[in-house]
Amino acid sequence: MSIERSILKGKLAGTVETRNMFTCLVIEVGGDTSAVLWTAYMSSLMSAIEDLTNTIAVFYEYEVQEYITGHWVPKDIVTISGTGSESGDTLPFQNAIVFIAKCAGLRKVGRKFIGGITSNTQSAGVLLAGQIVDAAAFLAAWLTPFTGISGGHITPGILDKTSTFQPFVGGFVSSLLGSMRRRKPGLGI
Repeated sequence: MSIERSILKGKLAGTVETRNMFTCLVIEVGGDTSAVLWTAYMSSLMSAIEDLTNTIAVFYEYEVQEYITGHWVPKDIVTISGTGSESGDTLPFQNAIVFIAKCAGLRKVGRKFIGGITSNTQSAGVLLAGQIVDAAAFLAAWLTPFTGISGGHITPGILDKTSTFQPFVGGFVSSLLGSMRRRKPGLGI
């Protein structure tokens, strides 16, 4: 049993880097290794993300890291090939669909901001019904634990401030568009 995270890396229009992190409790059983479980989990996420994003959104790899004695240690880098399927004019890159996941207890939430969305999926900053259906599919893929053929598990959640894993118990999609956080590479701000 280990706490691991996968960092999905992508680009918008070949210039703007995107990152989305997915933290999970991984229990390996038999042939259900960490790599097998992450491949299945990330595949379900990728198909949902591709339905949400514009064709300018390209996803090229995810990096798996393991939490060991207070530090995230790189474990594996997996090359993938994913592209958004929505067509139309792209909204400014910082506009994003906002997802909130809840854990048991106060102030224990996970957030995802998926950018690279098109203008025809919203009206006045509110997602249209068809886009909310696609967003709900992503939310379900993100929150739902996965069980492998041999009984191994991958359970999505967060690592709280006390370094305790907290599994997700529910979540929602905001119908209002949000704005992705921006950070300076290498500085953590």
